[in-house]
Amino acid sequence: MINLTEEEWLRLEAVTLDEKEKALNKLARWITYEIVHRGFDLEYGPFSYDAMGGDAVQVISQECYEALFCGEWHWKPKRELSSMLIEIAKSKMGHIIRDWYAQGCPNKMLTGDMNYREQVEMDIARQYEAEANMRELGYDIARKALDGNPKMLAYVEAVYETNDYRAVAKKLKMTLKEVQELESQLLALLEQC
Repeated sequence: MINLTEEEWLRLEAVTLDEKEKALNKLARWITYEIVHRGFDLEYGPFSYDAMGGDAVQVISQECYEALFCGEWHWKPKRELSSMLIEIAKSKMGHIIRDWYAQGCPNKMLTGDMNYREQVEMDIARQYEAEANMRELGYDIARKALDGNPKMLAYVEAVYETNDYRAVAKKLKMTLKEVQELESQLLALLEQC
């Protein structure tokens, strides 16, 4: 358990049922996409019904929501609820994969390709965990590198909050093309650093 600030507890308390539903729907879509896109099978493997004790998407979504609202994670200011839940999901999904293999793959399918699949899944677990840990570090580095450049800092903060081109464009009152150009400029600036 971590110590949340009073501001964090107030934000958690202020989440409406509608906001919760929208964030959980976005999280569920992200989890579903990741499971399917990464080639996991819902009949056997770390995200199977047996391994998860229920539907993987529902179980992970609920665990992420509870982790945030029970004070296991800091909810950064200006960060959207769905974005925060997705960050938690990356960490949880990485742990789910690692734990499943640590337990000896209880419902492992017997095929010759399983060693290859195990390596792929462990790589995915490492990637999820790295993404969850590196996101904050990356934004901190970008903020320091862009100190004194208000336009770029505004872009970085908008991306941090929304992580969506359309939402960034709306927030900054720009077109999608302008946002993409700003992204190119940012990458060039960061490359120089």
